[in-house]
Formats: sequence, structure tokens, C-alpha cells
Amino acid sequence: MNSRQASWIARHPKALMDYQTQGKLPRMVRPESPLITLLESINPRDRLRIRGVRLSPKLGYQTAQQFQNAEQLYRWLKPRPEMIEGEPFPAESFRIKRFARRLVSDDLKDHCAKWFD
Repeated sequence: MNSRQASWIARHPKALMDYQTQGKLPRMVRPESPLITLLESINPRDRLRIRGVRLSPKLGYQTAQQFQNAEQLYRWLKPRPEMIEGEPFPAESFRIKRFARRLVSDDLKDHCAKWFD
């Protein structure tokens, strides 16, 4: 059990009950999407140089929210490397769950005000 799981158990009665009766810990999951995979393939320094990124359904998210740079977008999409299953974070509610198309840099470039070239 890590500290995040312990904190989750302490704040959520159902999780505490599951732990006490079954020894079941809250499951850890990695936030994943084709856009996260694409952003992880870009160097963090270069993500800072990609400016004015606007989300759209073509990137797998049902919103037109704009971010100052791709690093800010990445932190919004994946706030932590691992999350507790059921833990809310903003990007998950906008993610198109059935979207599975592999994204390439040209897909992202079409949604940016300034590309880092």
C-alpha cells in the first residue's frame, strides 16, 4: 500500500470497508489516450515550445479548450503517472472513450498556433 492508496481509503468509506473485509486495495491505473502517447513521444522542452494548442474531437477529446503550450496540456491530461481508479481528474470527463486512432505529430500541428520546428 502506498500513501495515495492509504489516503484514499481514509477518505472513502467504501474503500475502507473493502480493505477491512476483503483486504482489497484501491486499484492504480495509468491515464492513457492516443494524445497522451503522442505528447510523451515529444521532448518536454519541445512541448514547451509548442504554443496555443486547442483540443478537438479529432484529438480524442470532446472540448475546444485551449492551452498555452503542449506541456500544460500534457499536465492536464495526465496529472500524475498513476491515479487511483475512480479518482476524478478533468481530462477524463472530456475524453472520447472509443477514440483509438494513432495520432502523429501532423495531427497535433493542425491544432497549434505555433509549432516548434
